[in-house]
Amino acid sequence: MAVKEISIEVSQKTLDEMCTEEFKNEFTNILRSRYPLFYITHNEEKRLVQFMDHYRRAKGYECYCWDTLNGLVNLASDEQEGGTTDDLKNNPIAVLDHIISQAQSYEKKRTNVKDKKGEGVNGIIFVLLDYFRFIDENPDLERRLKAIAGLNSIVSVIITGTYYKSTDVIENLMPVIEFPLPNRKEIKYALYDVVRGAKKKMPGIMDKTKEMEEELINAVNGLSLSEAQTAFSKSLVAYREWNIAYILKEKRQIIRKSGNLEFFDNIVPMEDIGGLKNLVGWIKDRKQCFSQEAADYGLKKPRGLLTIGLPGCGKSLVCKAISSEWQMPLLRLDFGKLFGSLVGDSERNAREAIKKAEAIAPCILWIDEIEKAISGNQSSGRTDGGTTSRVLSTFLTWMQEKTSSVFVVATANDHQAIPPEFLRAGRFDEIFFVDLPNEEERKEIFEVLLRKRNITSKNLNIDRLVLECENYSGAEIEKGIDNAMLIGFKDNARAIKTKDVVKSLKEFKSLYEMRSEDFQELSEWADARCRKANKESVKKVNLGQDDSPRELDLS
Repeated sequence: MAVKEISIEVSQKTLDEMCTEEFKNEFTNILRSRYPLFYITHNEEKRLVQFMDHYRRAKGYECYCWDTLNGLVNLASDEQEGGTTDDLKNNPIAVLDHIISQAQSYEKKRTNVKDKKGEGVNGIIFVLLDYFRFIDENPDLERRLKAIAGLNSIVSVIITGTYYKSTDVIENLMPVIEFPLPNRKEIKYALYDVVRGAKKKMPGIMDKTKEMEEELINAVNGLSLSEAQTAFSKSLVAYREWNIAYILKEKRQIIRKSGNLEFFDNIVPMEDIGGLKNLVGWIKDRKQCFSQEAADYGLKKPRGLLTIGLPGCGKSLVCKAISSEWQMPLLRLDFGKLFGSLVGDSERNAREAIKKAEAIAPCILWIDEIEKAISGNQSSGRTDGGTTSRVLSTFLTWMQEKTSSVFVVATANDHQAIPPEFLRAGRFDEIFFVDLPNEEERKEIFEVLLRKRNITSKNLNIDRLVLECENYSGAEIEKGIDNAMLIGFKDNARAIKTKDVVKSLKEFKSLYEMRSEDFQELSEWADARCRKANKESVKKVNLGQDDSPRELDLS
């Protein structure tokens, strides 16, 4: 089979435009350090093989790829090695024996190394595709991998897989690096590959693509190259044009496949936040901190926000409102789903979630009720072999060191269950305590909730309702309004009255009434540790006796 010749210059240029500099530097350093065995996790094999093909050509390496279908293939000729047999194809241990034999020939006979150098070969790389499937506690396999790890040769072996998998015997023998998602240049080339295939039947699509190039690239950022091309292609097939909403819908579906991240739409405007003026002001002040102007000025990008308070006070609503205010996608991380049953699954899931969020950045990463997922950290060594501790450590280290525009918003109900290291300075820009709404805030909440339900307040005494629901949370006020609407609906679908809402509020106990000691303890704890999300009340409302406000003659 003829192989299309590609010059070293073309491969070097392509290599320069692929992946990230961090990955390429780490990969090169490992090879030049003569590590005989290392591991690469990836999410698209085709692109990894393309990288290896350009790398071996540009940097002067022989490279062979092995899988169970094709056996051992030389990337230079795209042909199977002469010694490849059915046994070598189907037996994952046989390929290790072949590699060991090759490596030993260079370790024991230095003239062979000299001959390779004379041919311009700096080393020999064996890439074992999807070899992670064969790694288990097999003494024969482990012994051969240990033998490879102990070789001093020009041969390097790369194990690949969609996630990292190892055993106790070989875990410390091989470094692990992650093959990154495509960068913007790679996405751009993939975009125009799709366009070139459609331009004959869609006149003008090339010009339209150039106009929308930045928007289209942003729409698929965070996807693999094949996923991005699929989203582009489906838009053109379904609409005969670019439809960003449709592409984003495809992106959401792809992200949901991971199971760890949930894509939220921006559906809650900041105006729907009743009260919490201090927190809302803090959020609005930092809206421009992600801009290039802010970076040029020297401002650091906001890192994250932790809100603490008992349920129903608006912590989750704020997360959605930040996404809307800042016009950034909102991803919710289900921390509990990070924990897998197999060794290494949990750590891999954490890294994958982080990598996906960084690829989509700038974005909001929402972790709801985080204390429930990480409260077992202190007993992790006894109960789960340290898995919870390692996952938390992975996440905390990333939060401390991250440079990407991922703004982490975490909420918590129980401050006692939050590990102290999570509250350490540098993890979050600010920690806010979200208290029960005061009188002014309860009035704002009523106004927002009534407006959202298209209910006029002219027949309601809002001042009286505000006093009737003292120590009620926003969620409980909403429950009172909804129950009052049911009363009005059952009574010939009439407009609700003040007495309906009062009756509804008195039919259930507020959380404060049931857990007043918890509220008091949390408030005292927060006084010395948190910033208040609620603004101090400066005005008292007046209690009226009728269903409509009383007009007074004050002239």
